Amino acid sequence: MPRSAPRFQPKGFTPTDEQTAIQTNSARHVIAMASAGAAKTTTLALRIAESVTRGVAPEHVVVLAFSAEAARVLRQRLTDIGLEARLARRVRCTTFDDFARDTLRELEGRDTPFLPSPEAAAPKVRAAVAELQRLNALRRAPRELWLPEHNAQIADFLKIAHRLKTQLVRPTLDEDETAGERAEALDVPEGAFALYRQLEKERAGDGDGCRWRSGFDATYDLARLLTDGEAPPPPLPRYRVVIVDELQDMNPASYACLEQLLAQGNAFFTGAGDFDQVIHRWAGADVNFIRGHFGATWHNVRRLPLTRTFRHGPVMALATAAFKKKDVHSGRVNAARIEIEHYADAGDAAQRTVARVLDWQQRGRRLDDCAIILRSPDESIAIENALLEAGIGCRVEGLERYFLRPEILMLRGVIAFALQDYESIPGVDRRLLVLQALALWQALSWGERRIEDMKTAAAQPGLFDAVLHGWLLKPQTQAGRAAAALSDDDEDEAARRRLKLIARLRQEGRGDDADLLLARQRQAAETIAETPAQRDARLRLARTLEDLRAAPADEAAHLSLERAVRTLDLGNAARRIFIDPASAEVVVRSIAGFIDAARRLGQPLRAFAQWLRDAEEKVAELRKHKTVLLCTVEAAKGQEFGAVILPFLEEGRFPLAGCDRTEESNRFYVAMTRMRDELGLLLPADGAKASPFVAAMQVERAIERGRLQLDTMGH
Repeated sequence: MPRSAPRFQPKGFTPTDEQTAIQTNSARHVIAMASAGAAKTTTLALRIAESVTRGVAPEHVVVLAFSAEAARVLRQRLTDIGLEARLARRVRCTTFDDFARDTLRELEGRDTPFLPSPEAAAPKVRAAVAELQRLNALRRAPRELWLPEHNAQIADFLKIAHRLKTQLVRPTLDEDETAGERAEALDVPEGAFALYRQLEKERAGDGDGCRWRSGFDATYDLARLLTDGEAPPPPLPRYRVVIVDELQDMNPASYACLEQLLAQGNAFFTGAGDFDQVIHRWAGADVNFIRGHFGATWHNVRRLPLTRTFRHGPVMALATAAFKKKDVHSGRVNAARIEIEHYADAGDAAQRTVARVLDWQQRGRRLDDCAIILRSPDESIAIENALLEAGIGCRVEGLERYFLRPEILMLRGVIAFALQDYESIPGVDRRLLVLQALALWQALSWGERRIEDMKTAAAQPGLFDAVLHGWLLKPQTQAGRAAAALSDDDEDEAARRRLKLIARLRQEGRGDDADLLLARQRQAAETIAETPAQRDARLRLARTLEDLRAAPADEAAHLSLERAVRTLDLGNAARRIFIDPASAEVVVRSIAGFIDAARRLGQPLRAFAQWLRDAEEKVAELRKHKTVLLCTVEAAKGQEFGAVILPFLEEGRFPLAGCDRTEESNRFYVAMTRMRDELGLLLPADGAKASPFVAAMQVERAIERGRLQLDTMGH
């Protein structure tokens, strides 16, 4: 039962009855079921402050979160509510992965190199790919395996590896199981699972300890250490109070670590989450796991609600309650604006979105307190261009500016080659990205030499023609493939060894062997070693460039680009390149949006290329001032803004076609609840296409009932 009265009294506000019940509850395990904006972090801070006030040393309290920002915010909230700073600093606030990394450091007695980003992990992935290719070539019947080499593919693979690790998937096979059967059971491509196994083998080392860890590896390694084998698990730090924020992001690996932490320390637990915000299934978060397993084996568990939202006034609270069919009550006197607007097409939606941003700004509100939240990155193209035309700067989160997406960079490279205008791609870094994108779409292999060649060409645009004719349009030979994997020094060393061997063979009177070696070298230089996909891409690129160069100089850019996309067969190419069908579909829509941008401008290809360069420079200048946020739902999670605009709310876009409907509903819930004061919902003019999520909010009824509540409050 809850304690009768709290001992800690916060400064500046009076906790609700729900918050006090959580703050003072005597149960060993307390799970707070919250609504968006229901002050979860503040309530957890109250629970910590209450424990410290009752005599728990701050060092015996640990806060575990799923992001560094969430951990930082909770620590700050401790002092915000009035806990002395000297005490708050002694409470350990960290992420699950940082906690696991620190624990493993103590257990292993050494630091393991940490790779903080996909870019840092990419060389390790490429090395594992090369070894897997070598081993596969030695098989009597080599398998056809999808294996990533390019940055976009590697990022895709690392997401799959992350998901497998959250589920504690071991890289070993049962005696009667094949890799293909395991991959099918896990619903991942066989090549991705084979690479997962190879990468884990290389990461584990040869008995000399883990060689490196990247994101989530520490949590996975610690969970396996705690759950593998019959021996007692290794000791963990002992805490009297364990706090977890954003429970909905819990996964089996994190949960295994949490269970051992609680068991070994006989600790009291409090966690808070909003299970309607489960949108990170790719990262292992699953509402069925949370509801079916979380706390199932614990004793003395209390599940308490947090239904009062301090972010939303009555109107938005009622709309949220209607949408998710749960209790949500407003703790804020605020006459929020929820407005529905209709658009004719994508361009009209973008213009209406920007008009809302301008209206917000003209009413004296801060531009950086306004967010445009998108379901899919491809939707940003029309909006980015409309913001640019209006002179409004934007920052992006959870997506790349469309100028920088691989499919758009590749098309810009094709345009530059066709026009022989390499200055239309500004800067060495941008030109390098263009060459890398072309390599991706041409299905060409990367090696150390190839990467260095691309860097050299990016620094000297005069070499672009040499890249085109000497690499992109030239059939790859066996010798060329081998050389691409070597550095200049390694290739020079290999050449010196060959010459020394030939000279030695002749000195020993073995001229036939020397001639055979030379013949094999010549054969390797002449033998074509390209896959059918590489040959098809090479011939298609050649035809595309011929067509673009033969087109009239005044032909509209969108017509040229439409033919180029058809000739390059980019839709099917995307489906070959990306593992995730959803990623491929986003790429296809992104290309369509790029062509639509060219159509709206109505310029010929050369002028359009120059417009792209000028636009990039203007975007960079606008970003020096206050900017509106353009982000995905995933990036918006955990944030709040004065105004939120949700464009493109139509069936097939939001909810996105082919995606789990429940998770799409959760995404919409996350997006709509980021607002504090204003929410703009943009629907298609054709009512039959409108997103059903908006109707489920019952906006008109929420506005009517919300106004009555405000009148009652004396607003």
